[in-house]
Amino acid sequence: MKANYHYPLPFILVSLILAGCGGEKSVVELPPRPVYTIVVPEPTSTSTRTFSGQLQAAEGVNLAFEVSGRVIEVLAKQGQFYAEGTLLARLDASDYQNSLDNAQAGLTQADQELRRAQRLFESGNASQSQLDGAIAQEQSAQANYNSALNRLNDTSLKMPYEGVIASVNIDPQQVVQAGQSAMSIQGEGPMEFAFGAPTDVVGLLSTGQSLTIRLGDIAEDTFPATITEISPSSTNNTTYGVTAALSVTDAAFRVGMDGEANVELSRETGDAMLIPLVCVVSMAGGKQFVWVASSQEGGLAAIGKREVSVGSLELEGNVSILSGLNPGERVVSRGVNKMEDGMIVRLKEEE
Repeated sequence: MKANYHYPLPFILVSLILAGCGGEKSVVELPPRPVYTIVVPEPTSTSTRTFSGQLQAAEGVNLAFEVSGRVIEVLAKQGQFYAEGTLLARLDASDYQNSLDNAQAGLTQADQELRRAQRLFESGNASQSQLDGAIAQEQSAQANYNSALNRLNDTSLKMPYEGVIASVNIDPQQVVQAGQSAMSIQGEGPMEFAFGAPTDVVGLLSTGQSLTIRLGDIAEDTFPATITEISPSSTNNTTYGVTAALSVTDAAFRVGMDGEANVELSRETGDAMLIPLVCVVSMAGGKQFVWVASSQEGGLAAIGKREVSVGSLELEGNVSILSGLNPGERVVSRGVNKMEDGMIVRLKEEE
């Protein structure tokens, strides 16, 4: 009887591979793993903190309708330049037009009465007092007409002089009151940058302190600024409003531009080497270490474990290193829990 042999699938696959390779095994070497690192900086007595905020106009002028009514059209747009006399917004003028029509009718009648009184006076059929009364009636009607005409004209909001609209505070169909701010014109002075500072930082800020501003739409440049105002109360119990005046002007500046304020804050404990806390790994017994990269040729490095003494937690997620590292050394900043002592890696630097 012929015997049947059943071999497992893995055995068959291995046999085929070995047969195809002449029975010799090949080892595939994987390229060194890329690893992000940072360079340990020199000790510093300051740390830089970044805050998000927006540009706003300084010394702006508020524009308002001088009459009340319902907004039927808003033509102005924030950040746009307009020439003097440009129509910015309109109210429903139907009631004011009716008032003007009535005033016009009253003025026409008063004019006719005055001419009639003058003819009668000249013919001796009217007294001086009757003529004076007709003159007073005509003057009152004229004043009433002028007032109605001004109110009708005030339903149109126009640019008082050429400039840039800093903000628009009204919407179509909104009912506004006379004197209510409808929009504002950007001032000619330097613009301001407004941002919020949290409780742990606001005490380190002061008016007159210098900082730099980077705007998202003009990312290639930074602009010097000075803190001019710090709010005494917080917003939603989280941040305190801070206003900084830019020291320069630029045609590209527009109200509402997003950006970042970079502020250097002094450390109360003196100089220290600061590295991101994510670089530090904790061991049993309360000890801590970092992975130090020893540079080799071609951007490769050997990774080694180094015990460090860690100080206080600093701003921006940094921690002070008291001992164990030297300025200029390179430490791993990502994937620190996946490193092995002696591992060869390809270095990548944090952007």
